Amino acid sequence: MYYVSRIELGKALAGRLMELRGQEAVVIALKESALTACIGLASEINAWVYPLLTQRIYVPGDPRIMGLIDETGTFTWNPSLEKMQRDEIEMESHGVLEDAKRGAFTELNRTLGQYGAFNRDALNGRVLLLTGDVIEDRIEIATALQYLKSIRYAALYGLGGNVDAEAADYFHIETDKDVLLDVMTHMFPVEHYFDRQDSYSPEESRQLAVNISQYWT
Repeated sequence: MYYVSRIELGKALAGRLMELRGQEAVVIALKESALTACIGLASEINAWVYPLLTQRIYVPGDPRIMGLIDETGTFTWNPSLEKMQRDEIEMESHGVLEDAKRGAFTELNRTLGQYGAFNRDALNGRVLLLTGDVIEDRIEIATALQYLKSIRYAALYGLGGNVDAEAADYFHIETDKDVLLDVMTHMFPVEHYFDRQDSYSPEESRQLAVNISQYWT
């Protein structure tokens, strides 16, 4: 499926979720590049936006994504890696992996400073919408689920524009409801699906997310 922009993708998702309008749900951006899609969604259903800040972790010389580290410093393994593969990585590249985690966590703290402090406990009792624009694998979903383990939410939704088939199955199993605009078995690079690039810079998107209630319709 093709979209004019990420904002329009978010509005298309909102059209299927109007029953949530006014409930002050929380749109959790699975990655920062999906932030403008989340803004488009949240502005239509009067929801809040909560960016889940993460960094992908790689080991030099290995093209695989090892996992993600989130803003709390928690590392989540890539669910595509079998336990035997994870054990082998730990044995052969433990020091390098730990260095990569520390570097990524430092970078996340710098980015987090542009948003201000987020209170994870504020998610308790809310309807949470895990939202991506183009979701190519399961890793951001797995990280979000780990991040929310201690949260007692009212309901958990899985939302996406173009979604890899395995990620779609993962959403279906792990959430109370999923709304996916297109499920794909083969995917092109992310920007292929958008006619226009984001209208906002990363800094502008961060400010819009923090002040989203000013843009509720």
